[in-house]
Amino acid sequence: MTFGAKTSGSDDLKAIISAISTLVEEATFVATAEGISFRGMDPSHVALIDISWPNSAFEKYECDSDIKFGVRIDEFSKLIKRADKKDSIEISISEQNMLLVTVGKNKKYKMRLIESSATDTPLPKIPYDSKIILSSSKFDKILG
Repeated sequence: MTFGAKTSGSDDLKAIISAISTLVEEATFVATAEGISFRGMDPSHVALIDISWPNSAFEKYECDSDIKFGVRIDEFSKLIKRADKKDSIEISISEQNMLLVTVGKNKKYKMRLIESSATDTPLPKIPYDSKIILSSSKFDKILG
């Protein structure tokens, strides 16, 4: 099992981890050959976050088989926040079942992976009964 992903900058990963951390304490990511995804719902089942990050968004990406890995999102966020704006961030999984995080060229961290207690979150089926027709000029005016 080989998995590794490297970003060219830290802003995107910081934004994604920040968004996830507002909803959940533990996150289970799914890495496939196509990219990394996460779907989770807050404990009160009010907010859902569904993120798919394609492999093309990474400077370097390798995943030879589908893998799920769980992390404590607050710990992961603390590591990611140590990166400067231009620092690359590289994540991989060691044979000892540790998440290896490299920030920039010199900062290397290890983090224990967890068995996430979260189950797969299905997308809700919400029927929409309304249909809105709006001219593009009015829509543009609404957006300001």
